[in-house]
Amino acid sequence: MKENKSLKILRVRNDLTQEEMARRLTMSRQAYAKIENGQGDGNITFWSKVQREFKISSEEMWDLINDQIEQPARV
Repeated sequence: MKENKSLKILRVRNDLTQEEMARRLTMSRQAYAKIENGQGDGNITFWSKVQREFKISSEEMWDLINDQIEQPARV
């Protein structure tokens, strides 16, 4: 697995720490960090929470999952 740079970009653009991001997604910081750092994969529930929390379109969500995000994140 590779580092999910897009997930990190989303977090940084929203000025969040890993702890804050994890809290918004109702998970531990360690679990979130593993996904962001490529040591684990987010399941459908994780990605659904990301999509709802950050109001991301389905297309943007697909790009994010595939580590291809190019547009600024919306809050």
